[in-house]
Amino acid sequence: MPEQSARNSCRYIFRDNSSCSESAEEHSEYCFWHDPQTDKSGMDVKNLLEEKYRKGDSLEGFQLERADLSHIRLIKADMTDVNLKKANLKRAHFYGANLSGACLFKATLNKANLKRANLKGVELLGASLSRAELEGVSWGDQNKIRNEIEAEKLQSGGETEKAQEKYFEAEEIYRNIKTSFKNRGLGAEAGVYFHREMIMKRMQMPLLSIDRFWSFIMDYSTGYGEKPYKILIFSIIYMMSFALIFSVVGIHHSSGELCIISPYNTVIENIRVLFQSLYFSVVTFTTLGYGDYIPTSEAGRLMAMIEAFGGDFLLALLVITVYKSYMER
Repeated sequence: MPEQSARNSCRYIFRDNSSCSESAEEHSEYCFWHDPQTDKSGMDVKNLLEEKYRKGDSLEGFQLERADLSHIRLIKADMTDVNLKKANLKRAHFYGANLSGACLFKATLNKANLKRANLKGVELLGASLSRAELEGVSWGDQNKIRNEIEAEKLQSGGETEKAQEKYFEAEEIYRNIKTSFKNRGLGAEAGVYFHREMIMKRMQMPLLSIDRFWSFIMDYSTGYGEKPYKILIFSIIYMMSFALIFSVVGIHHSSGELCIISPYNTVIENIRVLFQSLYFSVVTFTTLGYGDYIPTSEAGRLMAMIEAFGGDFLLALLVITVYKSYMER
């Protein structure tokens, strides 16, 4: 990226194509801040960095690997492409900061404030996020982290093995984010990243395996137990599907009336059969079992058993999910 510049000047070029005005370090083409070879682990760079921030200087591309920046305050700072690999960022204040493209590999971010920060394209593998404040963070396109996006590109390019590695990394990062929210008592937010974690786990399963198929069903029917509206919608579709089955195989009313769809019925009669079948389906799904309608065949009884079993599962899951989302705080 750097281009030829004046002698003894830092060769780093910012995003706006302007050059760094700092002088290059001895035996280096870059200034103290942009030189990746300058060891900042044993230096007190925190005060110097805060001073540059207060002056309004951009911190873009700074090389701060292993730097001790605990409790630093860099609110809404421009820290694009900064290297914070293995840096100590405990209780650091990065509220609203632009950290897009930054490297936070194995950085310690315990109790750091990253609210509303831009973390698009950030490398978070191995980062410690214990009780970090991550509300309102922008991850970029579709709120996917860098590792997941890279995995998708590799997968589409046919590099399955490398894609699997990236999916595994993404799973670990989503798990860390989930745990951070969970430790702070933010169950709903933790659920969002649990959902992403489970998708990454599914993407590592063999394409035609039963485990992957079951995981797919659990995602699209219940959101892995984290999305109440999905469970509700799926339950309604589930009951309506069985209602259609019961209207075809037929159900008997306790009065002896047979309710079954027939081309010999009028439209009104068939609509009435559908309504009665839906009623029976809802009663079966909720396991109320009034007994006023019963299936007319073995196939109908089998369908009723399957629906009742699924209904028990979905209702229990709905209660648990609603509790986790709205009550567990």
